[in-house]
Amino acid sequence: MMCILKKDWNKKDTVDFWEKNEADYAGDIAAQEILKISKKYIGNKVLDIGAGSGALIKLIPNSIGLDIAPKQPDIIKGDISDMPFEDQSFDTVFATEVLEHLDSDTLSKGITEVNRILKNGGHLIVTVPYNENLRQNMVLCPDCGTKFHRWGHIQVFNEENIKLLLKDDFKLIKIKKMPIGFNATHNFLKYLRWLIERFGFLKEQNLFLVAKK
Repeated sequence: MMCILKKDWNKKDTVDFWEKNEADYAGDIAAQEILKISKKYIGNKVLDIGAGSGALIKLIPNSIGLDIAPKQPDIIKGDISDMPFEDQSFDTVFATEVLEHLDSDTLSKGITEVNRILKNGGHLIVTVPYNENLRQNMVLCPDCGTKFHRWGHIQVFNEENIKLLLKDDFKLIKIKKMPIGFNATHNFLKYLRWLIERFGFLKEQNLFLVAKK
């Protein structure tokens, strides 16, 4: 268990966190759902940033994964802020449940890098937790008493600030609030989602967005 205060969290901490992680990745569960809602925007050559266990790239032909702490030999070790690819290498770039883990400097550089490696007319597909209350997911280390976010999240996103983040490099063509994890794990109940949301039983949401270079 890592003992790191949120304000001190940096890139090395993120690497350490995921190298030691033994739990399932969010993408392991959500990959099929993400593929379904993204299908019309997927081009010939695809990159998944923060590929985790590789669940998404296994579903997409001609795709490769990049991760700071690869769990599979076919995923390239690398950092979103300095990617080992030539300019305009990809038709589609995924960054699903990634941006919330990045410090502000890495986040800014990462968006610039995605713009560099994406072809003109290509698409960036993003999912992030929606309007997360970071405090509700803070946990206490039993050894030192330090509080830290259970998944290493340090950014909070809503419609306004994510549009602001992308506005200089991309044209936003779709943005939607949706419970991606719920839809992925409850194939039947998702059709009753409106009723579940109405009674306040579905609080965790994601932002799904597609931006075009």
